[in-house]
Order: sequence, then C-alpha cells, then structure tokens
Amino acid sequence: MVRSMASTKGQIAARVDEDTLAQIKEIEKETRADRSEVIRRLLDEGVKQYQLKKAIGMLREGRTTVSRAAEIAGISIWDILDVMHAKKIPIPYSAEDLRRSLKLVR
Repeated sequence: MVRSMASTKGQIAARVDEDTLAQIKEIEKETRADRSEVIRRLLDEGVKQYQLKKAIGMLREGRTTVSRAAEIAGISIWDILDVMHAKKIPIPYSAEDLRRSLKLVR
C-alpha cells in the first residue's frame, strides 16, 4: 500500500486526560513541533501499530495469507516475514505448496 504525500486532511477533536496531555506537551518540546503535528505523528504511529497487530493476529489464527497480512499492515512481504520470524509465527507452507514450488524450479 502506497500512501500519497498530498493527501487531504480531516479534522478530529478529542478529550484526553491530564497525564496524556502532559506527555504530549513534553513531546512537543523534545521534537520542537506544534501540538497538531505531534498528535498527527502519534496517531499515525498508533494506527500503524494497530494494523500490524491486527495482521499478526489474523496470521496466528490462520485467517489470512502472508501477502494479505503485509497489505493490511502496510509493509512489504519481506518485512512481515521478519515480524513473523521474530514472533515465532510459522509460515503457512504445506507439502503441496513445496511440491508446486519444486516443479517450478526444475
């Protein structure tokens, strides 16, 4: 999935607790970015993490393919394979898949 750099932006309003607001203010200082930019970055990162978690869960449950999981997570197949390896998720590859692959190589 390729995200366009020139995307239109919507507007969101949300209430957060004081601790979260204090953390956002700290990130503003650290990054020298305004509040809107900090919140956009945090939301973007959170959405990416959510999508990856969703894709990994679907893989563990056998509800999706590796390529579809990569698409859901917005990463390459190679990257999803790295994540699967790190999380010890077996690659769904049957004996029949292996036979077909070996025929293609011959």
